[in-house]
Amino acid sequence: MGETRRRRQPSPAREDGDAIDVLVASGRRQKLRMLGQALGAPRYRCMLASSSSEALQRAAERDFGVVVIDASVPELDGFGLARALRKRKRSRKVPIVFVIGREADPASVYRGNVAAPVDHVHRPVDRDVIRTKVLTAAELSRRDRHIAHLSASLREAGRRAREGNVTEAAAVADKRYSNLTQAIPELVITLDAAGSLEYCNRRWLEYTGMSAEHSRGRGWVLAIHPDDRRRCVRAWERSLASGEVLEIECRLRRGFDGAMRWHTCRALPERDDDGTIMGWLGTYSDSEELKQAIRARDEFLSIASHELRTPLTALKLRLESLAHTGTPDERASRKLQGAIRQTERLERLIDHLLDASRISAGRLVLERGPVSLGELCSEVLERVREQPGAAAQVFELSAEGDLVGSWDRTRLEQVVENLLSNALKYGAGRPIEVGVRGDDDAVELTVSDHGIGIDPPDLGRIFEQFERARSSHGQSGIGMGLYIARQIVQAHGGEIHVASALGQGSVFHVVLPRHSRPLTPLP
Repeated sequence: MGETRRRRQPSPAREDGDAIDVLVASGRRQKLRMLGQALGAPRYRCMLASSSSEALQRAAERDFGVVVIDASVPELDGFGLARALRKRKRSRKVPIVFVIGREADPASVYRGNVAAPVDHVHRPVDRDVIRTKVLTAAELSRRDRHIAHLSASLREAGRRAREGNVTEAAAVADKRYSNLTQAIPELVITLDAAGSLEYCNRRWLEYTGMSAEHSRGRGWVLAIHPDDRRRCVRAWERSLASGEVLEIECRLRRGFDGAMRWHTCRALPERDDDGTIMGWLGTYSDSEELKQAIRARDEFLSIASHELRTPLTALKLRLESLAHTGTPDERASRKLQGAIRQTERLERLIDHLLDASRISAGRLVLERGPVSLGELCSEVLERVREQPGAAAQVFELSAEGDLVGSWDRTRLEQVVENLLSNALKYGAGRPIEVGVRGDDDAVELTVSDHGIGIDPPDLGRIFEQFERARSSHGQSGIGMGLYIARQIVQAHGGEIHVASALGQGSVFHVVLPRHSRPLTPLP
């Protein structure tokens, strides 16, 4: 017994025992270094891999707590690498955090990857978000292992029960289950195969203020914020029907003061030896602080943009006033006009930051009305022709008939301006064609140039925040125009995509429904 106690004593060699071993895979060296730096805190031990084969080799050599995969990792894409890891026994249960573009469908990240925790973050990657995601994934993995061990114990209890040790087996299983659920800080509930709550741990009772009796059956849903309740119930019902792991965010009411705090809900199906779902194990993890950090960042961005705009507007007015007075010095006049152009450029950048903050906060509101897209494009073209360097540019507009739709005119002008400015910047001075055509249901806008083109791997990335194609190196801009254009188009219920190749120009396609599409009501 003395020897056993000595083995359990902590040793200096395990001072970093809480550190998380993280494998980071990305084909972009800059992104790889950035991710490594973001996870460079003492809490993480990072190993970097610049290709799929290198990542698979490292995963075969040691065990990792979490794998972070950039969807652009070469050889296999990010999802192909994830499937390869899932096929190997050593890495089959390792949680994965994908780094994906805004154009990616989050549902595709989770499909076919329910064997272990899977999460994602969008580019550009926020350091606090990626750290929180990795920490959460590691914790979920640890918890899932506990749950799997518990399930094995329950199955063993059933076997022992069949052998006649019913009382002993039930007591052992109940005690292990109770100890597990009471020890972890999360709110824990278990539900039967139909989704009715059967058990909740002490943390659930303390946080919600609900009794176990009132929580049973479907009573647990009353702890969810009324605005989130129907969405969460529908998500639960989809998981009950499909048998897939559920992960969703919602607000839970805190019992003692009525505060509503954001939580991440995760539920795992519990299956018998034949694969039949016997019940569900659910946890709620508090994510309020992460939500507040993101909101604070967006609010700062919005306030800073507004504060910058005020002195910039005053500066622009003074410069324009000086320009109107005229000056005999030609050189001074050119410098003055250049200063005015720079203030206009700063105004556009600030407008982009304001739009980005509105989009992030969900405040992109559309003011719909009848708009002729052909007429709108003609007016925008006239304004673009007045931009510096556009006087000699050839623009060709082809519009079929009077295609009118229910759209936000100001926002669509912004989309067309961003696409034309993009074509003007990268079109190498060659003609730019604008086309408008459609039918009774939808209208398609195309903006074509014959310039430097876009490398195929960059076609999806250019619609993300602060991203530009590699072929645009040396050009000015912060990479927000196409991101904002895409958000506006999607807010109208439309789609935007690009076809391009290096040296062959680019064609941007925008498809807009002519009429507002009402939301499908809940059954």
